[in-house]
Amino acid sequence: MWRKLSSFPLKGVDEKLREHIRLVIEATNLLSDLIAGCKDKNWAVVSWVAEKIAMVEREADDVKRKVEVGLYSGIIFVGLKEDFLRLAEAVDDIADKAKDAARVLATREPTKEEMGILFECSPDITKMIAGTVSIVERLRDAVAMVDRDANGALKIAHEVEKMEEGLDEQKLKLIKHLTANEGRLSTLSYLQMRDFIFQLDMVADAAEAASDVLTSMIVKAGA
Repeated sequence: MWRKLSSFPLKGVDEKLREHIRLVIEATNLLSDLIAGCKDKNWAVVSWVAEKIAMVEREADDVKRKVEVGLYSGIIFVGLKEDFLRLAEAVDDIADKAKDAARVLATREPTKEEMGILFECSPDITKMIAGTVSIVERLRDAVAMVDRDANGALKIAHEVEKMEEGLDEQKLKLIKHLTANEGRLSTLSYLQMRDFIFQLDMVADAAEAASDVLTSMIVKAGA
């Protein structure tokens, strides 16, 4: 996956990088289960999924540390080592943000009527999460394509940026809908849902940041 960029052996780092992004994808995908639990008014599921995301995020952290050790001992140009490290950190930040979003939502259980407000807007919170999952999956596709088609990977990285802009619009609509219905919410529930939307948006922001790092690496390497 990365060998064309480095032109030097990565001594197993390649495998760990693939494992790392797989775990990040898993953490992000679990957000769909989280919001499904909310829609079903099943807070036991919400709490369980939030803990599962945290567990996967910790596992991703462990793999990232192995990547760091591998980069330290690997035979790669110093500048490229820094680039690989920046990319690993940027990808890891996606899982961090997914964990934070899940914990905000799982902190307390709003009433059924309050929780339903997130599903009234068009697009609703479910579509925002689906878009968030999609943007992270496209980032994975860009990373996987680097060796086969650098130009194609670059196009996907640019696509990630455009997708993030679309999710910003969805975020704004959800926040406006939430604020318009503030009278139906307790203060704590309003703040909780608002913060969840903002934290969810940060997952997409982190994916865009990682795509920016990948773009820089491709351009720098002239791949």
